[in-house]
Amino acid sequence: MRAVIRHIIIVLAGVFVLAGIPVLSTGYFQNRLNGTDAVSAATVIIDQPSGAYVVLINKDRHLNTENLETWQTFFKGEEIGFLFEDISCTVADTDVPGFDMAQSFQSRLPENQMTLRKEDITLMLSKVGCGLFDVIMMSKEVYDAYDAAAYLDADKVMIIEEEGV
Repeated sequence: MRAVIRHIIIVLAGVFVLAGIPVLSTGYFQNRLNGTDAVSAATVIIDQPSGAYVVLINKDRHLNTENLETWQTFFKGEEIGFLFEDISCTVADTDVPGFDMAQSFQSRLPENQMTLRKEDITLMLSKVGCGLFDVIMMSKEVYDAYDAAAYLDADKVMIIEEEGV
């Protein structure tokens, strides 16, 4: 009988060493006990950089006009409520101020609601002409330098121009 009890104690100690210690050291167990294991908004909001910017939203990808208006409000720098729609934002790989602005907007949304992609400016503008984009963000300087307005179809693209901070 003593051998069986000793065997059970040794097995339980081994299981605790292999499974219990890692669980306790990751903080997962403590979060579950405290009830703080929830999806929340971003904890660090990146300040909006200075400078003018332009946002292009593909209307064909946002057929719900209420969601489209909410995204328009958001990209104008105003606060919005909850929006259960994910977006993919493309920024030119050479447009550092545009990427900084996009990161600032991304930080104001829940995690993974807005994905950022850098792309070659020529390829990005050709996608605008074909309607193969969701959201594009550019600094006003890059928008003007590459004459991006020439690629736009006003019926299919919502243009938001803001002066920034």
